[in-house]
Amino acid sequence: MDEQASTPTGGRPRCPICGHDDYRREAGKLDSEWGITAHRVDMLVCLTCGYVLLFYQGSTIFDFD
Repeated sequence: MDEQASTPTGGRPRCPICGHDDYRREAGKLDSEWGITAHRVDMLVCLTCGYVLLFYQGSTIFDFD
């Protein structure tokens, strides 16, 4: 198989768009459509192409902005 590994040997994920593994890490929150629940996420933003990888950190009903 000639597929490129999605995780390099260093354990860092590769961008599925450009293949680089340099990211800016940010924390975020996604609200549900009606605003009843919120989902906490960690975001990795690719420094090369800007693609965002989301990693789910759990949901909460306490949505105080």
